[in-house]
Amino acid sequence: MTVYETTNHQSIYHWATSQGLWPACLAGQPDRIRLGGDEFSAEDEELERIEWWQWFQEFDRRQLQLVYDPSKGWFTLASRLAPSGA
Repeated sequence: MTVYETTNHQSIYHWATSQGLWPACLAGQPDRIRLGGDEFSAEDEELERIEWWQWFQEFDRRQLQLVYDPSKGWFTLASRLAPSGA
């Protein structure tokens, strides 16, 4: 399994749309972004579509990155920040 990490908006947009994914947030919570259209997403999450520019604005504000395996369609949003060790 080859896993990639990216913060590049163009790469994320092209990968997501090629997978049939779309920008979303939890209903009524624009700061809780997701990629909708994922067959593995939680069924109890009510998503609403948002514009890509809104999604990327929150993506950057929260300092996230997309971690994905292009061969399997697997992905997650993760923090860009290094974990703090105690």
